[in-house]
Amino acid sequence: MEKSWRIAIAQIAVVDGNKAKNLEKIEKSIEQAYNQSADLLVLPELVLTGLVSGEQMKMLAESREGDSFKRLQKKLGTCPVHLVYSFPEYVSENEMYITTCFIHKNGEPLAYYRKTHLFSEESSVFSRGNELIEVNVDGYKLGLLTCYDIEFPEPARTLASQGAKLLVVNSANMAPYEHIHRLFVTARALENQCFVVYCNRIGSNAVYEYHGQSAVIGPDSSVLMEIEEDREMVKTVEISLGEIENATSVFNYLRERRPELYTTG
Repeated sequence: MEKSWRIAIAQIAVVDGNKAKNLEKIEKSIEQAYNQSADLLVLPELVLTGLVSGEQMKMLAESREGDSFKRLQKKLGTCPVHLVYSFPEYVSENEMYITTCFIHKNGEPLAYYRKTHLFSEESSVFSRGNELIEVNVDGYKLGLLTCYDIEFPEPARTLASQGAKLLVVNSANMAPYEHIHRLFVTARALENQCFVVYCNRIGSNAVYEYHGQSAVIGPDSSVLMEIEEDREMVKTVEISLGEIENATSVFNYLRERRPELYTTG
């Protein structure tokens, strides 16, 4: 299990309601990640649009493989990295999702994940997804989660139980709750003995402030990389599957748990 991978996080100031500006920022992030020899680039939640009113969100939303996807696909043609980005997915007038797309560095969309746990007023704008999604790429099995999802132990445990070695979490977590996500991200990594990649936005709008605190956490809960508050940057770290082997050498939570004793529901 010595496979190494280079993961980049783009902690950027999303411009709420300005898709054109955000696409420019995404393309610049792709260039930076590529120049840092990253294998994977992770962007914040709703990086394409930011947070706007329900009616404006409908106007900015796109179908899968819409115009923005095609533009990013073209960019990956010159700067090939695997890409995880989030956008409002339009299905119909009454059906819209917070969706994460995993694009292979060759431009192929490998997976779409619709956020399953909606926070507060999100439920008045978006529909809930009903499926947990994994991706197999370059010898890694990844699980995709979005923001509020990380506050529930079950999604992360389910993905890890199905073999995910890396949980990718895009987020738009606002003040004053950053410390809560940092605790949850660390806990999910430790209790499942897997890597967690957490990318949060920075900036502000009329309602919220976002301060980032993006990080990559190792399977023993160690902080492998972090980006300081309010700093806009792309930063890369190298991880190895051997770290999971080391973390599980003495005790293995997934193997030693007793699911027949646990209640659900």
